[in-house]
Formats: sequence, C-alpha cells, structure tokens
Amino acid sequence: MRKYLIVFIIFISGCSVSGFSLNKQIDDSIAFVAAQPTVDVRNNNSPLYSYYLPRNVGKRSSNQLAATFVTYDEEVVLSLDIASIIMNRFYRVQLAGQLRPLYITQNALVNKSFSLKDSVGGISDYRIVVLPFTDDQIMVYVQNQGFLISSLIPKTKIQPVLIDMLIILRNSKSQSNRIINMFSNKVVVDYNRISKELIQFIAPESGTIVDMLKLITGDFDFDENFPDDYFNDIIELPEEETKEEGDEGVE
Repeated sequence: MRKYLIVFIIFISGCSVSGFSLNKQIDDSIAFVAAQPTVDVRNNNSPLYSYYLPRNVGKRSSNQLAATFVTYDEEVVLSLDIASIIMNRFYRVQLAGQLRPLYITQNALVNKSFSLKDSVGGISDYRIVVLPFTDDQIMVYVQNQGFLISSLIPKTKIQPVLIDMLIILRNSKSQSNRIINMFSNKVVVDYNRISKELIQFIAPESGTIVDMLKLITGDFDFDENFPDDYFNDIIELPEEETKEEGDEGVE
C-alpha cells in the first residue's frame, strides 16, 4: 500500500511541475518580449494590415485577411479579428474595455490576460489561451483587439515559438477605418417618422451584427441601448488611418 501511495504522490507531483513549467515558460516569454523595444518600421504591408516579421521567421503565404509563417519548423497563423475591430469601434461600452470573449477556453491549460506597451507608447491588452491537443502537442492562441495569432506546436517549443508570436502580434497594426468601411453597410430610415437607424455588418468569420452582439450580451435591443443619433458621427470614416480613439489597442 505504501508503495502505491509513493508512486501516486510522485505522479501528482509530476503533473504539478508540468503545469507550473508551462505557466512559467509563458510568463518568461511575456517578460522577454515586454523588455524588447517595439519597432518603428513594419517590414510587411498590405492594404488592411501591416506587421513586423523577425529575421528568423519565414512567410509561407498571405492574403487580404491573414498570413502564415514558419518559425522553429512550426506553422503560425496571424489573422485580422474583424469582429473585434468592429465591436471595439461601435460597442466599446458593452465590451467595457475587455477583449471580446473567446469560446474556446473551457478546457484551457492556460487562460491568461496581460498587457504590453505598443509602438506609440500606449498599453494594449492581450489574452493567451493554451489548449491540450495530444499528449505532446498544444494549441496556442494569442489575442488582442485587432488580431488573433495561433499555432499548433509541441509542448517543448512553447517558449521560442510564443516569443516570435508575441513579437509579431505586438508589432502588427490594422487599418481599422478601411476595415470598417469595407465590411459595413449603412442603411438609414427616416428619423422623423420611425426614429430608427439600422446597421448591418458583413464580416467573414462572424456573419451579421446580431452574431457579434450575442458574443457580448446574448440579446440586444437597439432602441433600449442607443439614442436615435448615436451613429451619426461615426459611420463616415476617412480612408486613411489616423490615430484616434477607435484605434487604441490595435497596435
């Protein structure tokens, strides 16, 4: 009996050390990136987003909304978070300064929020979620207000790959105004007669605005939550990106 008890204690201790090690490697990776300077020039640019790619990271492919990289022989995907960009522009109050919910966290090994300084001196919020995949592999997601970056990697590579993921994400910038103009359609109804304005957004990952609103509240009523002229001054957006309230946290 004593023999089995000793084995059980060793097994439990091993599990605890493993979990502690994963969290420590993530914390160390975040601390390392936080200590690095941000870049002034992004070396990859597209109409809707730009990013800095470290020299040791190769670019495999890219399109209008996402790019795929290879680092330490592992694939990393950076994608614009269209739903988050739209919600942060129009539903900032409902988000209450938080990142939009990710419904992938139920069995997460790690679900951690943190902040990093961006290239214009502000502070941006991040969330990292690590999910079990196989005995030897984990799925890593990192989120900010403009992007999602993810990779399926061996557990042994969490630190080097995560560092590159954080460097790329920290130095990425979305063209928020262009994105909102591209994925939005304003429909105005006579205010004097009906006093209602409806907005329909078409975003590739999230469908209509109803889907996005349900991510926040589960149920939403325009009449109860917005005055009649709420959207008057925020729909017509310039093509060129400017530093404004709507772009905070996207760096």
